[in-house]
Amino acid sequence: MRAIQFLLCFLFVAPAFAGVKIRVPVWYVALTCEHDPVCYASSNGSYTGSIGGARKFYNYSDANTFVGSLTESIREKSPRLIEGSEFKCVESTKEKLDGPPC
Repeated sequence: MRAIQFLLCFLFVAPAFAGVKIRVPVWYVALTCEHDPVCYASSNGSYTGSIGGARKFYNYSDANTFVGSLTESIREKSPRLIEGSEFKCVESTKEKLDGPPC
């Protein structure tokens, strides 16, 4: 019975350790807001004071296209692209990737 539990545990836990966490670039649209030093576009017609609620892009070109689609009221807030980063789990390939395990 213990052997079966160990095997089941290994089958479910082992894949989680197959990859590594790496930092990937992300882009946000920062705005100049009246009551906050910085706020962020959450859609093409609304904004938020929290970067957690901001629209996030993994591709600079997509972020730039999004800036072009902003409504006039959001464009008046001086939109600018800012780069951030976040961790993403990727499978190990032939190349050795350094990072903490997923």
